[in-house]
Amino acid sequence: MRITFRFLLLLVPTLAMVVLGFSFAMQSLEHRWVKFDLGHRSRLISDSIQDQVISLASEKKSAALQKLLNRVSRDSRLQGLIVCGRSGELAGRSELAPKSEGCQGVAALAEREPEFIDFNGMELHRAVYPLIDEQGLRQGHLLAYHDPSYMAKRGRTTRIYALLAFLGLGLVIALVTVLVYRWSVSRPIEQISHAIRSVLSGDFSKLGKALEQPEFAPLVRNIDKVVRELRQARLGAADAPGGLWTAARLRQEVQRLFGDSRVCVVANREPYIHNRKGKAIEVQFPASGLVSAVEPIVRACSGIWIGHGSGSADKETSDKNGILLVPPGNPEYALKRVWLTREEEQGYYYGFSNEGLWPLCHIAHTRPSFRSEDWKAYQDVNTKFAQAFIEEIKSERPIALIQDYHFALLPGMLRKLRPDAVTSLFWHIPWPNSEAIGICPWKEELLLGMLGADLIGFHTQYHCNNFLDSVDRFLEARVDRDNFSVTIRGHTCVVKPFPISVEWPPRHDLAAAEIPKARAQLLEELSIAPDALVGIGVDRVDYTKGIIERFLAVERLLEKHPELVGRFVFLQIGAPSRTHIKRYQDLNSEVQEVTDRINWKFRKPGYEPIVLRLSHHDSQEVYRFYRAADVCIVSSLHDGMNLVAKEYISSRSDESGSLVLSSFTGAARELSDAIIVNPYDTDKTAEGIYHALTMRPEERQARMARLRQTVASNNVYAWAADFLKEIHSIAQRQSQRGGLIQRTRSAKGETA
Repeated sequence: MRITFRFLLLLVPTLAMVVLGFSFAMQSLEHRWVKFDLGHRSRLISDSIQDQVISLASEKKSAALQKLLNRVSRDSRLQGLIVCGRSGELAGRSELAPKSEGCQGVAALAEREPEFIDFNGMELHRAVYPLIDEQGLRQGHLLAYHDPSYMAKRGRTTRIYALLAFLGLGLVIALVTVLVYRWSVSRPIEQISHAIRSVLSGDFSKLGKALEQPEFAPLVRNIDKVVRELRQARLGAADAPGGLWTAARLRQEVQRLFGDSRVCVVANREPYIHNRKGKAIEVQFPASGLVSAVEPIVRACSGIWIGHGSGSADKETSDKNGILLVPPGNPEYALKRVWLTREEEQGYYYGFSNEGLWPLCHIAHTRPSFRSEDWKAYQDVNTKFAQAFIEEIKSERPIALIQDYHFALLPGMLRKLRPDAVTSLFWHIPWPNSEAIGICPWKEELLLGMLGADLIGFHTQYHCNNFLDSVDRFLEARVDRDNFSVTIRGHTCVVKPFPISVEWPPRHDLAAAEIPKARAQLLEELSIAPDALVGIGVDRVDYTKGIIERFLAVERLLEKHPELVGRFVFLQIGAPSRTHIKRYQDLNSEVQEVTDRINWKFRKPGYEPIVLRLSHHDSQEVYRFYRAADVCIVSSLHDGMNLVAKEYISSRSDESGSLVLSSFTGAARELSDAIIVNPYDTDKTAEGIYHALTMRPEERQARMARLRQTVASNNVYAWAADFLKEIHSIAQRQSQRGGLIQRTRSAKGETA
């Protein structure tokens, strides 16, 4: 695109210069044409009337001569005629002939070429011809005056058409050149570039066709050499212990473990949502920790994602089967959208999942609600997603990565429908103690559905222990606490902790040297002083995230340290969530009310301590806020992991900034260099924020460097690799067990 722009940038001025030069040349040529044409017309007029003029002038018939001259001058192009006698006296003139013109010096004028003269600001063409009688004697002179403006108009019209012709020709040349460039240069380069990106992700399959470009033979030879070396390096790195996990290494690991088996993620949330805005369609990347964590894995594995098509333009952007290749513009995997009715969405998502299971699993003082109609919708939607999996996944031994509490029944369904599938369930939220689970009227059905998986993953060992306690209490099953597994109805399910993480390096990474400039630009956009101390919070607006508690800690901070009033600004990015549920509607109102009260309390001209942005922000925008913040506050009241903490760390390539982290997050068990606080303790949380803001720069940098090392080593690719290795190990054990049973049965048959 840049090359095309540079080409047009060169072509357009060049074309303009050619057209301008042509215009000047045409103007000079037209002047000569006009002079010749009017001289020729004047000669014709003189020749045609000179006999009559000589006769009338010699007979002194002035009135008749005047009438003749007026009649000839009726031509709109002829301005007037003047007749001079043999002695140079004025013999007659037409009415419109220039009054200032006469017969003085006419003999000398007759010797000159026709010329242009100025008459009262108007240009006229003057030609003087002798009047010769039949004997060849000169009887006087005729002066003819023409208005050349008609010729100028015709010349301008000619130039306009010529200019349009040149411009049209230039545009055609430009278009043809651009198309030739696109077909012969740009498209092959794009193919090679796309293939190289695939190679960097570990996929060498697209390279062969891209390198079949004879025009780029020298480049192709060098690329092919680099690729061969890179392939060997990739294969070696995949086996290297302690190496940093990347998308490429994960792709190699999946191929090594599962061969051609297809990796399928099943999640309620889709990674790309198409919404109609007026006549346009916008693509939205949802504010979801699950999507942020799992989407890089599907990209790395070129798999398929099955999710609920919730966008207003999702159907028109998918094919008839609900399939769409994503990401837009650079497709790397398939998205299968499942359509739900309004009643199904209300019962399954808003009802059972988010008014039942969500508050049940989060100890955040909101009573769960369980309704039989919601449970029915939950069962129906799990069945619908199971059917979508069966329809789309035809390969042998597919890998099903089922995500979160929306699909507790799905593993059991797939166990019956596709017993060859390697099925896993990752539970992204906490699992409470068995006493809390006892509240759910359908706890046995939920546990049985989950145990249909070969592997269940939680963020922490504590959640695994709670799950095993729940199974032990409510089901007739063998719970092996040494190996963390459950055997029920002849099937064994392994239960293990896998602390989830984020992509490394982040998709929107920025060099350390660029961060100060990016920060200054954002603060200017927000009308915040460049030397301000800035805090950031990024959450869905949910009662488990401790947003109100966070604001109260900011209020207490400013009360205890008034010197920060006017200097400290807290930016809260809140994506509205589940607004159909009354508890969330109330929370939105409460967040706004507390914000208004604190801002009114500490307001100064041009200053408010809390800047609230209750709207969706895509990941690139969120990273801008991360890099502008001196401190990130994560104050969840109960959380499975909380990836905001890890995203903030991954964004700080300058090794600056501090993290204030709730002890009730899974992330607190890994990120020990953060400032750990109890969000229910407002004073201690305020002290933690103050410590983060006033920490010595060298201590801040040392802490952030260690945090970044932790996140880099345990990134989302490492998480996926550990999870997939465990699935593979389980599948191998099952295969060996199945082979042993088959051999035992065969041996018994022979003995009989």
